[in-house]
Amino acid sequence: MKPDRGPGLVEAAPYIEAFRDRLVVVKIGGELLDGGPVVERILPQVAVLYRCGLRPLIVHGGGRQVDDACKARGIEPVKHRGRRVTTPEVRDVLVDVIAKGLNQAIVDRLRADDIPAIGFADGVTDAVRARRRAPTDEDGVTVDWGEVGDVVGIQSGPLAQHAGVWAVPVLPSLGTAEDDGALLNVNADAVASRVATDLDAAKLVLLTSIAGVMEGADAAGPISQLTDTAARSLVASGVIAGGMRAKIEEALRALGRGVPRVHIISGREPATLLREIFTDEGCGTLVVPDEAGAR
Repeated sequence: MKPDRGPGLVEAAPYIEAFRDRLVVVKIGGELLDGGPVVERILPQVAVLYRCGLRPLIVHGGGRQVDDACKARGIEPVKHRGRRVTTPEVRDVLVDVIAKGLNQAIVDRLRADDIPAIGFADGVTDAVRARRRAPTDEDGVTVDWGEVGDVVGIQSGPLAQHAGVWAVPVLPSLGTAEDDGALLNVNADAVASRVATDLDAAKLVLLTSIAGVMEGADAAGPISQLTDTAARSLVASGVIAGGMRAKIEEALRALGRGVPRVHIISGREPATLLREIFTDEGCGTLVVPDEAGAR
C-alpha cells in the first residue's frame, strides 16, 4: 500500500489560493513529541504549507518530557487539578527540556528542510507577554503556582519577517513576565489561541494524539464539525471532558476573538494537517462560529 501523501494539487489549489500569505497557527502537543516518527510526519507537512505560500507558526508543549526530566533530577512534579506548580527548579527543567531541547530540535529539523525558522534561541519567547498567576485556583483555593503565567498578549515584533522573508516562528510554552522580564511557564494551548487571535490567523490547528472530538468511546470517528453552541452543549453534558475540554475552551476563546476556523486533528496519522487544510472533507473536528456554513 502506498503511503498517504495528502491531497493532489488540483484538489488543494483553491485552498492554497485562499490562504496564501495568511497565518496558520499549528499547536503540537507534547505527547506527539515523544517519538521521532511522529515529528517526521508533522514537520514535512509544515514545510509544504510554507512552500505553498502560507505562513505557518508552531506552538508546542512538552509536559510529559518535563515530568520525566524532573524525576531524573530528583524533583517530584507537583500539579493542582492537572496544572503544573512551577518552582524555580522546575522552570529550569522547562527551559532545558522544552526551550533548549524540543524547540531547538524542531527549528533544526525545519532548517534542514531549507525552511527558515526561528525559535527560543532567537528570542521568540519575548513575543508572549504573561502575568504571574494569582495564588488561587478557580474556586478560590489558595495555591502557590510559583513561576506560572497567564498570557495577556502577543507582540508581533519578535516574530517579524527576517530580511523580508517569513521565517516560521517556533514558540515553546514559555512567556515573558510583563513586570520583570522573567521566564514563566504558560499553557501551550493558551499561547496558540492568543497568537491566533492577536495576529489575525486564518486558522488555528490543534494537533493531538487522537482523531478529534469524539461523541463517545465507541464512536467510529470524530465529529466532523461543531458549532460554538454545539461544543458548549457537549462540554455542559460531560461528553467533552478532561484534556479535550481544555482544548475546546481555548478553541471557543479563539472563535470569540475573531479566528474563523479552529481544527482539532490527530498528529499521529500521515498527511492529516494537509488533508484538514486543503480538502473539503478534512479529517478531524472543525470548530466554527454558529453562523458558519458546513465544511
